[in-house]
Amino acid sequence: MNWQHFRAFLWLRWRLRVNLFKRGGTLNAVVFALMMPVLALLAGVLFVVLLLIGVFVMPGAPSSVVLYAWDGLVLGFLFTWSISLLTELQRAEVLSIDKFLHLPVSVKGVFLINYLSSLLSVNLGLFLPAMLGFSLGLVFAKGPAMLVVLPLVAAFALAVTALTYQFQGWLASMMVNPRRRRTVIVLLTAGFILLFQLPNLINIMRPWDDAEDNPHTWIAKEQSELHKSLAKGQITNAEYRQRLQELNREYQAKVEKSRAADRETLRYAEDTVWVVNAVLPLGWLPLGAFAAAEGNVLPALIGTLGLALIGTVSLWRSYRTTVRLYTGQFTSGKAKTAAVTAPAVKTGPASAGLLERQLPWLSEQTAAIALGGFRSLVRAPEAKMMLLTPVILVVIFGAMFLGKRVDPPEMVRPLMAFGASATVLLGMVQLLGNQFGFDRSGFRVFVLCPARRRDVLLGKNLSFAPLAAGLAGVLCLLLQILMPMRFDHFLALIPQFVSMYLLFCLLTNCLSILAPMPIAPGSMQPTNFKLVPVLIQMLVVSLFPVILAPTALPLLVEFILDELDIARGVPIFLLLSLLLCVGVVLLYRLVVGWQGLWLHAREQRILEIVTTKAE
Repeated sequence: MNWQHFRAFLWLRWRLRVNLFKRGGTLNAVVFALMMPVLALLAGVLFVVLLLIGVFVMPGAPSSVVLYAWDGLVLGFLFTWSISLLTELQRAEVLSIDKFLHLPVSVKGVFLINYLSSLLSVNLGLFLPAMLGFSLGLVFAKGPAMLVVLPLVAAFALAVTALTYQFQGWLASMMVNPRRRRTVIVLLTAGFILLFQLPNLINIMRPWDDAEDNPHTWIAKEQSELHKSLAKGQITNAEYRQRLQELNREYQAKVEKSRAADRETLRYAEDTVWVVNAVLPLGWLPLGAFAAAEGNVLPALIGTLGLALIGTVSLWRSYRTTVRLYTGQFTSGKAKTAAVTAPAVKTGPASAGLLERQLPWLSEQTAAIALGGFRSLVRAPEAKMMLLTPVILVVIFGAMFLGKRVDPPEMVRPLMAFGASATVLLGMVQLLGNQFGFDRSGFRVFVLCPARRRDVLLGKNLSFAPLAAGLAGVLCLLLQILMPMRFDHFLALIPQFVSMYLLFCLLTNCLSILAPMPIAPGSMQPTNFKLVPVLIQMLVVSLFPVILAPTALPLLVEFILDELDIARGVPIFLLLSLLLCVGVVLLYRLVVGWQGLWLHAREQRILEIVTTKAE
């Protein structure tokens, strides 16, 4: 690739970026223009701060502190880098190679431009100056031997970005098949989330924390029992003082034993950290800095060579994958001749399919929209990613309940079920709050169909109801198994959830009509990001607790009456929840009609927004 091609591609890349933000609106472009200097200033501040830390803090620190500091920087960088990778599961080439194959341009040149463009990220722009500043600070603190860390940092950045680019290319080849693409997106999202929740799960379980061996817990328990014995007159004051002195001696012995165990655990953790850094290539940067602080530059040089080799091989393999992808080698192949068999003739009356069924008490248009929307949700990867929220909640809270004995009061248990149901609804806000954005061009069907707009909203709300009720029901049933509630409290959760869901639908209907955003197929990302709709969504979502708060009032009334001993044992929660559910249903029928008129007034604008393609 010659220099003229390089400049032309850079100019094209810049024009695409400028046009993208112009299309997002004036406010979006202004915010972007303001963020660039802020990010540049923040990068400079991080460089100076880490430089000063290295110069003034690290001179007297042992070499192990250097290792831990670099481990923290590497883990922080990998965490933010993984989050950005998760938001772009499938690589979208900055400059699609297949659009340049007819030009006298080298494929390697376009590939190189795309790779260099992938380096223009906020994470790399913030962490790389911080790492360089810390490396220079260590040169002043630990001596000239720390200069070998600078090329080690460059090799580390090359290895991470090249591996990421190779991983994205492999995903692109995997996602050529649309069905496989949905599965890959869901599995990768679940894997990333569960991986980042692993430290939290370990902290909740705390297998190393035994309450019985904790000296502070033990002494508090023994002293409490001793006070009770003295208060009941089971022991005299002299026996109390003697036993208290014995407890203090035993406590000191337990404290010394605990400190010795902590020191042994710390030594074991240090050995484990050293082994992990030596085995994993991403730990070679901290290990090389540690060895250089000890005066040994050989591990840093070997790490630099190894990371550079990994980055080079990854780029080479990524280039081969890209070429094979754009030459059709992943989709080409010999067509398999399928044996033509006569269709089986079914005897008897034909059963109606899902989309042909009729729902009771609903019009034909509403039933068709509800059943069609439900079938679309079942097949959509967006709905599968939405299902990850309750799954992760089950894993996290299940681990907490299994790791520790939890016995909340009787009135708190239905409140926990209320929180679980609210969490399920909050996890669905991206779908229900942007119902027409996920329809994309399919929204034309609703614009052209003769159904009342009230029936459209009602059908869309009902299509999400089985998923929401199913997920909330699973969580509430799990809570009932682990922490049984009163039977009337458990029954009251049903009308309570109906009220919660209908109020939630009224809120999300407003959000869908007021601030729709077109969503890329198979993802949760808007194809044309605009700041104003995002701010509106954030404002409306902030009303989420206010909207659902009235549904918790029946439980509060029962708690107050029970505390005042006015209606103890009466299922107030169940009765008031039923009455509230009837009132919410009537309110929903009234308000959804008004929202239908609002939708009719804005449907042309919504159609224009959701069918807009990103440049």
